[in-house]
Amino acid sequence: MRKILALLLTVMFLAIGAPSSVNAYKGTVTIALNGEPPTMDPHTFSGFIGTMVWPWVTERLVVSDTKTGKITPWLAEKYERLDSKRLKFTLRKGVRFFDGTELTSENVKYSIGRILDPKNKSRQLGYWKSFARIEILDKYTFILHTNRPDNALINRLLAWGHVISLGTKKQTLAQTSRNPIGSGPYKIASWAKGQKIVFEANPDWWANSRYPNRPKTIILRRIREGSVRVKALETGEVDLIGGVLPHLVENLRKSSKVTVMNEPAVRIMFMGFITRHGGPMANQKVRLAINYAIDAEIIRKTLVAGFADPFGQLLHPWNFSGYNPDKTWYGYDLAKAKQLLKEAGYPNGFNAEFITTNGRYPADRATCEAVVGMLAKINIKTRCNSQVFPLYRKSFNQFQKGKVKGAAMYYMGFGNGSGEPNVSLVGTSGCTGAWSGHCFKDLDAQIDKAGGTEDPAQQQKEYEKVTDMMKEKATHKIFFKIHNIFGVSKRIEFLPRHDETLQPWEISVKPSM
Repeated sequence: MRKILALLLTVMFLAIGAPSSVNAYKGTVTIALNGEPPTMDPHTFSGFIGTMVWPWVTERLVVSDTKTGKITPWLAEKYERLDSKRLKFTLRKGVRFFDGTELTSENVKYSIGRILDPKNKSRQLGYWKSFARIEILDKYTFILHTNRPDNALINRLLAWGHVISLGTKKQTLAQTSRNPIGSGPYKIASWAKGQKIVFEANPDWWANSRYPNRPKTIILRRIREGSVRVKALETGEVDLIGGVLPHLVENLRKSSKVTVMNEPAVRIMFMGFITRHGGPMANQKVRLAINYAIDAEIIRKTLVAGFADPFGQLLHPWNFSGYNPDKTWYGYDLAKAKQLLKEAGYPNGFNAEFITTNGRYPADRATCEAVVGMLAKINIKTRCNSQVFPLYRKSFNQFQKGKVKGAAMYYMGFGNGSGEPNVSLVGTSGCTGAWSGHCFKDLDAQIDKAGGTEDPAQQQKEYEKVTDMMKEKATHKIFFKIHNIFGVSKRIEFLPRHDETLQPWEISVKPSM
């Protein structure tokens, strides 16, 4: 009798008492993007697809709320600002990495240390110029110290500083790049480079009960061609696509199986100049002439079909400091462009290289070709060298490092979903910036000064001085701030974010009708 009763109690527990919601994730969701992360190592590279996908596997101390953008604790249970140079964190207990080890303060120290280690040649290093050290108080408590006032540290942790297991020390860099030992909601099940990555739900994730309806399997596919992504969505081959090209929106909206979501986002499109090694682009009047020769507004209205906002700076509205909606950039004035080029000593123009991506940003190649025609009117002779992103990155590096000489320009976008101004300013304009074609020492010093200013009101002024200096020097030609357009299958529930991140644990598959 006792055995029968025990058996009945066990069955009842399994039926109604077990924490079934913890492992209730179900279904498969296929996401198609125009690229894939070059690496899953969250500490060595800098790129928006990486910052989007890394948190699926390796988590951060803090995150931002999808609806409000408010910064909230994540791996950290709580944090507090002790003063302008110190942030104290208390870690969440019971978080386990894929190898079974527990999250501790040592993991945070090790993870940030990987970014700072020169052997790893991290492209994120320039973002951590103010960082001093980690003071470990106990197993779950530590203080991050900076060597100057740094109001942006908490924002920096939204994009960088993913925490990984100490077991990664036993991996080679190549092994970590393919399968880092994280604590996240998903594990990498397989990766066919250039085709797809398959992620499976982590049954031991600490936040399983918060997201009981998340997909069990996420398939990330790389489909470079925008029209092919749309076709895959329409046929049900994929469930979610990002970067829908503006000219494809109207037809996609006609589909009864698809929803189009348009989210004003953080990415600002611009043309940069390689000025580090002399030549025509090192001349400010040449850069001004190019600015005036390009009609960015006509490109915004036509090639991007209005899915972009006119913009006059490289700081978006979600930056915690520095953004001013009244800032404007140079407009279109062909006569002025010709006069400036004459004053610069190039009345007959010159030859130049112009590189851009192909399908990475809305109308990137078409914009490049339009600009070629506009520059021809002031006798700057160039062609649109449109490349897939890995080749584009390689070409840019060669120009940036001076391995290839000559007048050169590049068209690209910079996002920065963390809202830390220095990420945008150092990244696009600093001497150590991963995407900076120039090095102006006075501009670099002003960026550092702004980042190290403690008083918020004064910091706003200092960052606005950076923008003013950039405009005076004509460091770039700013085009517009683009929208992020998603195509979403009606079989899933999905809420887009403005910061270019995508959190698949917030997606759910609708019950079949």
